[in-house]
Amino acid sequence: MKKIIILVSVLFLSVAFMAYYYFSKLGTENEAKDLALQSATNNAAIVFAFQNDKSFYQIISGQNLIQQVLGEDKTVLLKQLKESFINDNVLNNYIQDQQIYISVLPDSNKTLNFLLTVQIQPDKNINQFYEQIKGKKQIRKIEDNLYTTNLNDSSTVFIGIQNQVVTLSTSLKLIKDAGIRLTENPFTAYIKESNRLTKSILLHAYINFNQSPLLLKNIVAGNLNGEITFLNKQNSFATLNYNFSKEKILFNGSTELKSADNYLKLFEDLQPQSTSIQNILPDNTANYALYVYDDYRNWIKKLASWQEQKNETNKISAVVKNIKNEYRTDLNTIFPVYTKNQFILFQLSTTEKLGAILLNNGEKVKQLLLDVSADYNEDIKLFKSSDILYAYFGEPFKKFGRPYYTIIDNNLIVANNASTIQSFLNNYKNNRLLIQTPQYLDAMNQLSAKSNVSYYINIKNSFSIFRSTIQSSFYKHLSADSGLKSFDTFYYQMSTDKNKFITNLLLNKYLKPEIPDSLSNR
Repeated sequence: MKKIIILVSVLFLSVAFMAYYYFSKLGTENEAKDLALQSATNNAAIVFAFQNDKSFYQIISGQNLIQQVLGEDKTVLLKQLKESFINDNVLNNYIQDQQIYISVLPDSNKTLNFLLTVQIQPDKNINQFYEQIKGKKQIRKIEDNLYTTNLNDSSTVFIGIQNQVVTLSTSLKLIKDAGIRLTENPFTAYIKESNRLTKSILLHAYINFNQSPLLLKNIVAGNLNGEITFLNKQNSFATLNYNFSKEKILFNGSTELKSADNYLKLFEDLQPQSTSIQNILPDNTANYALYVYDDYRNWIKKLASWQEQKNETNKISAVVKNIKNEYRTDLNTIFPVYTKNQFILFQLSTTEKLGAILLNNGEKVKQLLLDVSADYNEDIKLFKSSDILYAYFGEPFKKFGRPYYTIIDNNLIVANNASTIQSFLNNYKNNRLLIQTPQYLDAMNQLSAKSNVSYYINIKNSFSIFRSTIQSSFYKHLSADSGLKSFDTFYYQMSTDKNKFITNLLLNKYLKPEIPDSLSNR
């Protein structure tokens, strides 16, 4: 009996050991497979991923719009890298069909740079790859695991080799930083979880909004403020898939918010809605942020929970209570009753900022707000108390503490200057509207008619804003005919799908319809 017990015990321990060994080895192998991804995502705000095969290069070479976005210098660099490494059959044999990652990272001297990362095929010997590298006369060793080479005598490229991972960049700093921490970070985990690396997708783009402040600091002149302040605390990620087109740059995918107190969380689990409030915007609108929900009475409950997370419930209650005591106006009988399902924040080419809220009975609201308003003129009023709109709509209206406002055609329009309201009214009454421009209409035709949150930039109308807010080197590329000048629209559209947002990213260039000679000569 004792022998049987001993035999069973030994058998059990053997099975347990084999199972432990198998799964620990499997975990180690899986971790090894992800080393390139872990390296590529270190400190990166944006990572592009594609499979290293001929079909990718053949297709992408026909997309001139991407080359315009990258700029001439970066386009030439990528072409030279392809010629030197991908077109080298011996070196390419080690990385054929592997995922190549291009990370966009902040570099020294207020610049951005690329880091290319790829992993040697698992069945290839890294030592043999070392020997191939050493055998290339144009490649020189600097120190252990670090090499350099010149591309056509114009660019110096550094090559790092560590743990089956090869990194390339014109920045020695980025190469060394890539090898500091080869452990899984939240961005790596997010990309693995999204599991979008399939052969059916030509190109993937991954965005880490946690790292966007570091990236923007190298683009923006001065501190992060104004419209991009929210990126300082934007704990979210996006995965986007490229849809090839010669007419536009379009990515589709999803955006996920990780922080429970993110303002955009208020729009999760809501049905996407058709929008109309953007149709009132002037034709000199530079940018806007559009927010849509299904029903205000339901949405304000989510807003109240968000305010509680921010420890602002008492402050908001005091605003409503003080107005009721001082002006005998109960705001809870106004905004929850007469607000519809959308509002928008927008900026004009003159840098002036406005907000608009869609109402279901503008005339009634105009009457109910009389006691809490001071007259500027017949059309324009001024709120007597602060933070009214912040109390009922949250973060986007924080900048409008005690604004001037007008109500026209069931739209409440606010701004911090009366002259800004007057300028809006002049454009609106004279039908000088963004919706009338062919560039805007063309862009909207590329996107879904329903959404929850959308960000729009009119590139032409934003030039004066860009000139004063971004570094000169980036503005030069932005305003160049060979760069972004010929594009007219950037759009980031989010439509909720449970705990994430279906996302469309569009960079559009409007092409005027060609008129046949037979018609133009008439």
